Amino acid sequence: MFKLLLIAFWLVVHPVHVTLLSIEYSEEKKTFNAFLRVYYDDFMLDYQLLKGNAFVFDINGDKKEAITRLEGYLKERIQLLAGKMPLDFTITDINLSDNELNIYLQYKSAGKAKVFTVKNAILADIYNDQSNLLIFRYGEFEEGVKLTPGKREHVFEIKRVSD
Repeated sequence: MFKLLLIAFWLVVHPVHVTLLSIEYSEEKKTFNAFLRVYYDDFMLDYQLLKGNAFVFDINGDKKEAITRLEGYLKERIQLLAGKMPLDFTITDINLSDNELNIYLQYKSAGKAKVFTVKNAILADIYNDQSNLLIFRYGEFEEGVKLTPGKREHVFEIKRVSD
């Protein structure tokens, strides 16, 4: 139900300032797979604010430099922590369609943490009505939250059956 509400919310016209971040743990690969969707024009404003310069991203062409610049930007805007340890990520793919920038990331796992913190500050310094929607899945645990300029992080406490 919550997923349908998020999708419906996402399809609302663009004047809404919103991003969608989904993070899911893969037991098989021992990694977190993440998907981020942000409107490209909003992203460009935030990138320029953070980095101090404009850069034309060749998202659908040669992606190497775009990915390098995106990694630098995302390291300052998004974090996934296992306990108190920040997890490293790699960008596995990016694409741009209908002004929507889609970024696929993979985070290396940090073992058997029970507490995960997600920080998302994308566009939070630009729009006071910014909504960064977040879905976090770990095994049977799933929770969705809305992060805002005033609430840029959320802590997820995983309760396992064996605990």
